[in-house]
Amino acid sequence: MFKTAYFADQRLEIVILGPMRGEENDSSIQIRNALKEILQDKNCRGYLDKYGVPEDNVSITFPEEWRGASIERDVFSKLDTADLVVFNITPREGETNPSPNVFYELGLVHSLGLPYLILVQDEIEIPFYLKGIRCYVVKAFEKEELIKSLHQPLENFLSDNSPYSFTENIISRFYEGLPVVDISAAVGLATGYYMNFVRRILKDGGFISHYPDKIKRLIVVRPISVFNTYEEDVSTMKEKLKAAGFELEFEKLAPILSDKDGGIWFDHINGTVIDIPRTIYPLKRSPRLLSLRKRIHQDPNQQDGQLRISLLNEAAEKLLGKIESIIKYHIRNDSERVKEGLLEFVSVEGLVDRLK
Repeated sequence: MFKTAYFADQRLEIVILGPMRGEENDSSIQIRNALKEILQDKNCRGYLDKYGVPEDNVSITFPEEWRGASIERDVFSKLDTADLVVFNITPREGETNPSPNVFYELGLVHSLGLPYLILVQDEIEIPFYLKGIRCYVVKAFEKEELIKSLHQPLENFLSDNSPYSFTENIISRFYEGLPVVDISAAVGLATGYYMNFVRRILKDGGFISHYPDKIKRLIVVRPISVFNTYEEDVSTMKEKLKAAGFELEFEKLAPILSDKDGGIWFDHINGTVIDIPRTIYPLKRSPRLLSLRKRIHQDPNQQDGQLRISLLNEAAEKLLGKIESIIKYHIRNDSERVKEGLLEFVSVEGLVDRLK
C-alpha cells in the first residue's frame, strides 16, 4: 500500500556509493550511465509517469560530485532524502577487501531501513555478513554489462506491485522485519495505537467478539500528512465519504469483562470501523524529521521552498509507511489471537473505493 511513499515528492533520487578514482571509466560513472539508460525503458518510464516524476526530477549522484566541507555530512544528508542506494562493494584494484567506508555506509543504510542494491564484480568473495543478501554480480563495470544486471531489479523497485523487498537486510531480519531506526519514535506511537485501539477491537474475546452485530471489520486510514492536524484530515475524509453517499456514525460500546480499560468509542459505517490514528500525528516531532527540517532550511543550496517542503513530506510519508508494518509485527507476536484478516489499511483517497 505504501509503495508510492518513495515518490511522494515527485522525485527519484538514487545515490551510488563505492570506490571512486575519478577516471572516465570509473565504476560509479558507469553505474550511473547504466541507470540512466534503464530509466528510459518504456516500463520504467511508465511507472515514473504514474508517480508524477518528470525526467528532470531524476537525480543519480555519488560523493565525488558533492562539494560540501564534510564528506560524512554530505553522505548522511544525501541518505536522508535518497529513494534508492546502489552499493559497489568491489575492492579497489590491488586490494582484497571492500572499502571500510562503503561497508560503514551500508550498515547505516541497513539501520535506516532504506532501499538498496548491491553490486560486486565476478570472482570477488562476498563478505560474511552479505552472504545471505542478494548481491548482483557483474563481469565488468561496463555500461552494457551493468544494464543486464540492474534492469530487472530497478524495474522491480519502481513497480507498484513487486513482491520484492529492497529494505530487508540481516539487521532487519534479526528484528523480524524492523530496521534499527524503527525501534524508536514510529514504533512507540504505533505500539500505543495498537494496544489502545486495534488490539482491543480485534483480539479474541475483545469488542468484536462481544458486539458482532456492531463491529464487522476495522479499516485504519492513513493520515494525509503528519504535518496536518488530526481534525483537518478527519474533515477531509468525511467530505469525501459524504460526496460518495456515506456517513460516519459515532458509537460508544459499554465495557466488557475481558478489557480492563473500560468502554470504547469509534466511528463506523454499517459495522465497518473507520479510524485515522490520532496518536500518529506527533511523528512530526520525531528527531529524524526535526533534524531534516533544520538541515534543509540551513542549506544555502536549497533555495526552492517547494522542494524543501516536498522533501520533508516524503520523509514523513516514509515514517507513516512504517506504521502498518509495526502493527502487523505486534499482531504476529501477540500472546493472544488477533483477527488480522479483519484489519485493512487504506489511504483517504482509497477509502471510498474500498467501502464500495
